Amino acid sequence: MAERQYTAAAILLHWAIALAIIANLALGWWMRDAILVPGSQASAVVVYQVHKSLGLSVLALSLLRLGLRLIYPVPGLPDGMPTWQRVGATATHWLFYGLMLGLPLSGWLMVSSQWRDGAPLEVPTLWFGLFEVPHLFGLHEADAAIRDVSYGRSLMAHEIMAIGAAALLLLHVGAALKHQFKDRDGLLLRMLPLPKPAAAPARRWTLRLGFAALLLASLAVAYQALMTPAAPQTGDAVVTSSDIRSVPGSWPVIASESVIEFAGSHAGSPFRGRFNRWQSDVDINLNNITKSRIVVTVETASASDGIKLHDETLPGKEWFSVDAHPTSRYEATLIEGNGDGSYRVDGILTIKGQPIAISGLRLTLDDDGARIGGQTVINRADADLGMASDPGGSWVSMDIDLFIKSRFAPQ
Repeated sequence: MAERQYTAAAILLHWAIALAIIANLALGWWMRDAILVPGSQASAVVVYQVHKSLGLSVLALSLLRLGLRLIYPVPGLPDGMPTWQRVGATATHWLFYGLMLGLPLSGWLMVSSQWRDGAPLEVPTLWFGLFEVPHLFGLHEADAAIRDVSYGRSLMAHEIMAIGAAALLLLHVGAALKHQFKDRDGLLLRMLPLPKPAAAPARRWTLRLGFAALLLASLAVAYQALMTPAAPQTGDAVVTSSDIRSVPGSWPVIASESVIEFAGSHAGSPFRGRFNRWQSDVDINLNNITKSRIVVTVETASASDGIKLHDETLPGKEWFSVDAHPTSRYEATLIEGNGDGSYRVDGILTIKGQPIAISGLRLTLDDDGARIGGQTVINRADADLGMASDPGGSWVSMDIDLFIKSRFAPQ
């Protein structure tokens, strides 16, 4: 019984690994050129995560397959097979194991270096969008020389093994077809994930359920690769007074009518997000509006645009560096009348210790209190955001739009 169960599991693993490798070779081949073309970069970014997820899946399945191979004996080769074919089949078999393990490991090492073309690259690996995969050996924190060498060597190994895997797959398929249609020894039928009518019930059900699971997994991967939007819209987060609050003694902020949003583009695809947690310290001097106090402190870790890849990247050192700079601060430095009953507000926004002049906000008063809002633009270079990996704006737009809307009740 155990041997029959092993045979069924081995066949399913064989096909799962083979399909994943074939799909990943195709994705990798397409992605190499697509990631350099502006019109396809957004899709390539999504496919890149699928490519890494499939590679890690191949690694896990291959380790499982190797464990079964070492525990249970494999079915023998057809009787009468020439010695050279037996030697070739055995050598191909173990070469496949080497490539099934080495190909994803080299890719994992490459992305762990967080390096690309002589510059740092901060892009997490998200396994099918479910969780972040850690980097190997702390390479992402090594010095630049080590990361550069690691990236170059692992990339070369990855490409060589990809070519080797493609060649070996072609050889494997050709040999299987030869045995089926020329030698007529039934070898190919033994490799198909379909139960024979005479097979034991346990093996039939194992194969049927396993093949159904394999089909569902393939459809899920295809759905994510083809249907996942490159730039989903900002999620409608529930805003509460604990997320957007006021300093005690200042004019209370109305959380349901207040928002700080940002927008730009990544790989040619637009994004729009918001800061979900911030605190205001606003005191409108009704006797002399120009002497009012307007201070806002934003928690940088709360930045989100609904795209998981972005949300995982934004807190990193290259972007908001939330460990060293958990907050950004805006303080009004000039409030003056516009002549129409409203007031112009200029101020300084400090991001990662970099002061940035902000103008274009507008203060208005009514019976319900005060409203402060407007739109302005900041340059990533001024805020030191992503300037190591993308100093020229090839991936992320240099200009980031800020949208502010807030309402405050009288104290």
